[in-house]
Amino acid sequence: MSPLLFVILQTGTRANGGLQSITEVMRRLEDHRPIVLTNLDSEATDRWRAAGIEVHVVGEAASSGFRRRPLATLRTYRRYDAAVSKLLRESGARVVHANDPLAFQLSVRAANRAGARILLNLRDTLDPARRPPRLKFRWIFSAADHLLFLSNDMGERWSDVAAEARGKFSVTYSIVDLDRFGPQPASGEQPPVVLIPGVFWPKKGQLDFIRHIVPALAAQDVECWFAGDFDPATNDYAAACAAAAAPFGDRVRFLGFRQDMADLYARAAAVAVPSRHEGLMRGMIEAMSCGRPVVSFDVCSAREMLAGNDAAGVVVSQGDQGGMAQALIRFASDADAARAAGAAGRSLAEKLFDPATVVGRYERAYHLLESGA
Repeated sequence: MSPLLFVILQTGTRANGGLQSITEVMRRLEDHRPIVLTNLDSEATDRWRAAGIEVHVVGEAASSGFRRRPLATLRTYRRYDAAVSKLLRESGARVVHANDPLAFQLSVRAANRAGARILLNLRDTLDPARRPPRLKFRWIFSAADHLLFLSNDMGERWSDVAAEARGKFSVTYSIVDLDRFGPQPASGEQPPVVLIPGVFWPKKGQLDFIRHIVPALAAQDVECWFAGDFDPATNDYAAACAAAAAPFGDRVRFLGFRQDMADLYARAAAVAVPSRHEGLMRGMIEAMSCGRPVVSFDVCSAREMLAGNDAAGVVVSQGDQGGMAQALIRFASDADAARAAGAAGRSLAEKLFDPATVVGRYERAYHLLESGA
């Protein structure tokens, strides 16, 4: 097995779709031996080591930003440059897989010096309300030997930000454990439940969902369950969500981080994605695999996953709170519609998220880089 260096930066949140996705890939590789350089000891590093993956931990402060912590950021770049150089030299790895733009920036100089190829796996899109840093991504895309995106839509959106991505990327969807997240008959939960998965931060849109959509759902006797890291004592956004939900009592539940997501999908009549922006949201594709309809704002990948001849859900315009509420109420009250959308989602999941198919695409990208292509 050829050694392959993964540089993966963790945020510290437990509900982390990107981290879960790359973990699923690494532990299934057949032609490559993963070596991980990361910034935190965590549950993820424990899982990697338990799977026999070599893990090296080097702390970092660069995610705080150069303006906030200039000296600490410069020290981080030096530490990662040295660590990447050492691991490439000792392992003989010829490819570096950077799992986000900052990991790429911390690794690219050392990879170039060692004559290794470097791949950037982008897992998110930019906040549409902010001006995109085009010069930064023109440089990143030019410096990368290959780019991996999670959907065709994602590739097009990033190519619009920086045209240097065109002709340099391939698409690899995320893995879903199709057995664990298997379809189950509707639970008949009463009152019906809408599940909203995701860590609590503004990008995910939970606060607007509570303010503008929960009232309509509660009026129809539909409960809303939020699953994801939730700590209102330390997170101002989570505290604002808790305060906004207080008038609805038990109609809104904050479940926190959960290991039993498959069971929660099984209990839900529908799954909501009220995010401002995404790459390919893990909660969306897990819900599809479980045969549950999804209602999403028009974030990246949503139409590619949910729309089409056999719709796996409904995509509404960004900010169309009323449209999202009505679509969720329909799935909560119309079992036939929910069942049809769920079946379409499961069928697509079996085609796109099958572990062997997805890992095969990653392996092909690595082999091409190793061959000098």
